[in-house]
Amino acid sequence: MYAYNHPLFTEKMHIYSDTKVSDFFASITDDQSIGFLNEWNATRDHREKIYISYDSANKNCQAGDIEMVEFGHAKDPRNLPIFNYAVAYDTNNREPLFYEQYPGSIVDISQLQFMLEKAKGYGYKRVGFILDRGYFSKENIRYMDQCGYDFVIMVKGMATFVSGLILENRGKFENKRECNIRKYKTYGMTVRHQLYASDEEERYFHLYYSDQKASAQRKQELLKAVENSPRTYDEIMAFLKEEE
Repeated sequence: MYAYNHPLFTEKMHIYSDTKVSDFFASITDDQSIGFLNEWNATRDHREKIYISYDSANKNCQAGDIEMVEFGHAKDPRNLPIFNYAVAYDTNNREPLFYEQYPGSIVDISQLQFMLEKAKGYGYKRVGFILDRGYFSKENIRYMDQCGYDFVIMVKGMATFVSGLILENRGKFENKRECNIRKYKTYGMTVRHQLYASDEEERYFHLYYSDQKASAQRKQELLKAVENSPRTYDEIMAFLKEEE
């Protein structure tokens, strides 16, 4: 289906068979792959300020004795060994820049600094990074500061300081018109705060609230309460109505 909806960059947009594509990938050596990545990134405009979105995933593997395949934190737990792969993507120009593959036992949080060094090795200096919560740690934040990189990273919601920020600003923006982000049907505000006690600067924290997500979460909590309660569903609903 991908081939019918995306440019293929083949002569006359010819769609090759799965066998042909598989044979092509099997013929590529590691040196050729590395050479392609080096040449591809050498042609980028390194003077341009860009933001690199970086994310990883893992896949279960039943292929047998492969060095990279190890037991780790599988996203699809089936008691099988896994391998990790990641992609760095230029969000400004909408182009992939490079990819990585690494053993399944390595977690995201420990891989980030290696990726930052790789980006630097490709000549990217005027860059920022967009990262998900899997890369969030004090050490990674400090390392990006040392490298002079800007970054946007999702924080782990259960972190103590995150809960404190949310409670401190609760009720200040959730239903205010000036805080409404219509495109995403979300409310948001930005506050400045230190990330940790020894932090040398204040960071910008972007807080968001979604009525839809809040409603869905309340529904899940209600269903869980019904499952664990000796009362019937109708009794619980009547009780909640009285509380309103």
